[in-house]
This record gives sequence, structure tokens and C-alpha cells, in this order.
Amino acid sequence: MASVFELARTLGEELQKTPQVEALLAAKKAYEEDPEISKAVAEYTQMHEEFQAKMQAGGIAPEEQKKFSEEMKVRGEFIKNNKLAADLYTAEMNFNNFMNSVFNIITATLAGEDPAAQGGGCSPSSCASCGGGCH
Repeated sequence: MASVFELARTLGEELQKTPQVEALLAAKKAYEEDPEISKAVAEYTQMHEEFQAKMQAGGIAPEEQKKFSEEMKVRGEFIKNNKLAADLYTAEMNFNNFMNSVFNIITATLAGEDPAAQGGGCSPSSCASCGGGCH
């Protein structure tokens, strides 16, 4: 009998072959290779961290807070409207939904339940609960 760790490794190898993982890896690669979006996210993150540090160091004047909020909104909209960022977000969401389905099957099985009989897991009848993306 295979050990739990061997089965987990096999599961990981099989998960790598799924459309959800393939889509996630492709979206992540495209996102990371685009200098424009990478720079925009890095600047957004840096600005947010610097602002947080200033807040913790003793506060910020209301006009500076307003300016920061307006600039972060513009930068956030740029990131949100970027196709590569949107594709990555969608791929991450689909992957997370898929992995939740896998985890639900494992959890139900551990509890002695039949995931298929409960309408859980990954089946066409339970797509509404996980957001689909599997079939």
C-alpha cells in the first residue's frame, strides 16, 4: 500500500495536468513577464507600505490622506483594468474553487461520507456552489 505522502505526491502530479493549474501557470507567467504590470503592482505595493509606515509613525495630515487615496484609486484601476492582471485573478479564483472541491472530497471522505451522494466534490450537479470552471 502506498504511503499517504506518496499518494499526496501523486495527487500533486495529477493536479498539475488539470486545466485549472495549466491556466494558472500560464496566466502567472504572462503576468510576471509583462514589465508594465509588474512595475505598476510593485509601485502600488511600495506606496501602500510607505503610507502604512507613515501612519504608524504618528499619523498623516488629512490632505495627504486624500491625495494618497486618490492616487491609489487611479493606480488600482489601472491594475484592475489590465488584461493580464484580470486573467491572473480569474485563473487564481478558478484554481482556488477547484482546490476547494478537492479538499471537500477529502474532508467528506475523512468524515465517512460519500461526497457524490452529498452533492459535494466536483460534479456537474455541484458547479453552482464552487463557481464552475472545471468542466
